[in-house]
Amino acid sequence: MTEYQKTYIDLKKQFEKTEGGPDSIRALYTFKEELEQSEDRRAKEALVDVYDLLDFKKDAYDLLSQIGDRSDRRTLKRLGALKDYAENWGNHYAVPRPKTPEEKQQEREKWAALGLPSFRYHPDPMKTGAFQESKEGVPCDCCGKTTHVFYTAPFFSVEDVEYLCPACIAGGEAARKYDGSFQDDCSVDEGVEDPAKLDELIHRTPGYCGWQQEYWRAHCGDFCAFLGYAGARELRALGALDEALDDPMWDGEQKEMIRKSVNGGHLQCYLFQCLHCGKHLVWMDFD
Repeated sequence: MTEYQKTYIDLKKQFEKTEGGPDSIRALYTFKEELEQSEDRRAKEALVDVYDLLDFKKDAYDLLSQIGDRSDRRTLKRLGALKDYAENWGNHYAVPRPKTPEEKQQEREKWAALGLPSFRYHPDPMKTGAFQESKEGVPCDCCGKTTHVFYTAPFFSVEDVEYLCPACIAGGEAARKYDGSFQDDCSVDEGVEDPAKLDELIHRTPGYCGWQQEYWRAHCGDFCAFLGYAGARELRALGALDEALDDPMWDGEQKEMIRKSVNGGHLQCYLFQCLHCGKHLVWMDFD
């Protein structure tokens, strides 16, 4: 056993022990980058394993095709399994590298510099893809000003609106001008009695893109914060899977679906967190 293989085994054990915890994933990424810089064949052999573990299936298949011994039956069997994944999914389901607290802070400072307001019910709309950045800038249809961050998630209105800036959403001007909303007021959890909270959610909060009708969860008498898209692996990494399953909304069959869900797959989970007690909840739908 080579030193590369020993390191891989140790990192794999930590990855499995923490069920894909962020520190274990970052350690695997660091090791991956070290192996990618090496010309040692033994490093490349370990790199195939790292690619495979992190679900870079296409990269694992391409590399094993280059260095694998095709006279070895185990190699041929593994190539066959990886080929199926590579041709159908590529690296689509690769485990993303978690950002460090420092990287997250840098991102927050960057978006603040571009004028991104704070949204209580959607705290990181750049991460979720509700907004995109334009280096050249685009004209906001609502206020007419050039914006370098524009909205890309659903906006329900009679008129077709191409670009909305964050400020016009946060201030409610976009919803008022086009008599529109960012979330269907019928597709929300019950239990929020304050009409001002519903008004903030549907008229001044960026929405998100679902496979079917988007739905917003609520808890502790208030709407939850939308954190993003997730599958069982992401929920485990956050320590949120048990919380998400401890939810009377789901029956036993649906809970099993959540346990087997894959981010970006046919069954998609949407992750929310209570603003008051911190409990994680999910909504799910099918493509």
